[in-house]
Amino acid sequence: FITRIYLSLHVSLTGTSDPYVKFKLGGKEVFRSKTIHKNLNPVWEEKAYILIDNPREPLYIKVCDYDFGLQDDFIGSAFLDLTSLELNRQTDVTLSLKDPHYPDHDLGSIFLSVLLAPREQREPVILNILINSLRLSDVQRKSQLWRGIVSVTLIEGRELKAMDANGLSDPYVKFRLGHQKYKSKIVPKTLNPQWREQFDFHLYEEQGGIIDITVWDKDAGKKDDFIGR
Repeated sequence: FITRIYLSLHVSLTGTSDPYVKFKLGGKEVFRSKTIHKNLNPVWEEKAYILIDNPREPLYIKVCDYDFGLQDDFIGSAFLDLTSLELNRQTDVTLSLKDPHYPDHDLGSIFLSVLLAPREQREPVILNILINSLRLSDVQRKSQLWRGIVSVTLIEGRELKAMDANGLSDPYVKFRLGHQKYKSKIVPKTLNPQWREQFDFHLYEEQGGIIDITVWDKDAGKKDDFIGR
């Protein structure tokens, strides 16, 4: 069972969210997406391989808003009826997000590209089926299936090097694991920045476990200054 996720959220015009998605079967979490920060129309383009024991049991999909240091906020949920899927055929599915306590409220939609295949088929066979319905470049770019997630929370920096003439810096942080890259927000004019941001990395079997972390000073109109690694 493979998914690619696109999500559209409905909140107040002044609000924003840091959404992520959980998938559950029988009350057990089987997949969690990465968190996308400050976005009401996030696109994940993630792929998960989920073993289905009982196709008559619907897949529960829950969307949450990440809050650092607090309990994450519930955004909405939906159920996917697996019996409605045709075997070995990729299907695009649109599900409306609902709150069980307020069933009439419109909370947005989640869009999935799903494929249900017999368990005896190996992953390369499933990917060959996808080739027939996806652009080849998409399949090549997403041909790996990840095996785990590492969540990194960037909290703060202390006594960073001053890179600007005013004796301060405008620091931000870059993270890299293989082809996965993240960049934090820029905190202006400080040597002790506070970020409070989370970044999720997918782990693949053939990759090592080294995350490259670099700190930079933002300079408008010229190359940013390297602070440290």
